[in-house]
Amino acid sequence: MNKKRLLIIALIIGAVGGYFVWDQMLRTAPSMKRLDAEYRVNAVDLHSEFNDNEEAANVKYQNQIIEVVGEVENIEAEEGRLPVIKLKADGFGVVECTLESQISSEELEKIKLNSTLVLRGECQGFLLIDVKLGRSIVIEPA
Repeated sequence: MNKKRLLIIALIIGAVGGYFVWDQMLRTAPSMKRLDAEYRVNAVDLHSEFNDNEEAANVKYQNQIIEVVGEVENIEAEEGRLPVIKLKADGFGVVECTLESQISSEELEKIKLNSTLVLRGECQGFLLIDVKLGRSIVIEPA
């Protein structure tokens, strides 16, 4: 009888522990739709801040949720990869926004070059000459 109780207790502890491990393994980042932006900034101004003083801009923006308003320079939608919307900046660089998930080709076609968009994403920093935003979503045509 005593061994039976110990076995039942061990099984319960194992099941509870297994549930917590399983829960942590399947946890994903919250959708960008549910998150609020810390900053709302123009794409040209954001790129200028990184270009002028990358260290200060990293302290301010890196790993923060930001909304960027800008003019669409290019849209990249390759098979098997998440779409990327590039917003114009002064000079050679762009603000490169990788979308959070795949969107239909019809939705991508609605986004016109040289149109103004508002995107929300997580700032990943400055790479070479581009500011990178990950997990981005289109908020609205501005």
